[in-house]
Amino acid sequence: MECRRFVCGPLSNNCYVIWNRVTSQSVIVDAPLGSLAAYEAFLEETSASAVALLLTHGHWDHMADASIFQEKYSVPVHVHGDDLSIMRDPPSAMNYSVQGVEIPGCEPDVIIGDGDKLQLLGTEWIIRSVAGHTPGGVVYYVPEWKFLFSGDVLFRGKIGRSGMKSRDGTLLIEQLRLKVLTLPEDVEVLPGHGAATTVGEEARTNPSLRCSFGDAAADFSCPVAANLPENMHNGL
Repeated sequence: MECRRFVCGPLSNNCYVIWNRVTSQSVIVDAPLGSLAAYEAFLEETSASAVALLLTHGHWDHMADASIFQEKYSVPVHVHGDDLSIMRDPPSAMNYSVQGVEIPGCEPDVIIGDGDKLQLLGTEWIIRSVAGHTPGGVVYYVPEWKFLFSGDVLFRGKIGRSGMKSRDGTLLIEQLRLKVLTLPEDVEVLPGHGAATTVGEEARTNPSLRCSFGDAAADFSCPVAANLPENMHNGL
């Protein structure tokens, strides 16, 4: 198994292609603008056919090429049902436009939900809902490989933005505490933007999550949590 990261689009999104060398099958996580071209270059090198496109959420910068993957390669697109509206109408969740770029809507093939399990590339992928950045945000946990694809809910040293359309900072903190920080410390976190990290590293050093540990674990009135929407949410 190999996992490759491609940085694509005007917001430097991460697109991940996970490839099983034995079966020559691949899974794509997120489809930012330009990810199709990156995938096709990868395809020329490996001939690894895609069996699934997994979206961490429905924001335009993560799904811009999704409909093209559907049309050109018949790759089934997976997304949480609570993000259907912004998948179908990407401008509805955009607080600015990208000059000269039109983002087409996408009708997903597979609606996923919290606790669902997918069998892909010979192993189990567990879906955990982490709402707060969007209503239908999810992370994809692969226990065998100790991977967590976190989209825009958790980054290295930061968490996802809230305080805008469909974003709730208090809910995001709660969901991260319950759905992510309970995973083993050595799980590698592969975010939607920027460098990888680990669950343990974020538990120890992420200023947005410090109140989720120790004696302050349930205290969402602490200064860090209280200031999240305005001061601490640095994702997209």
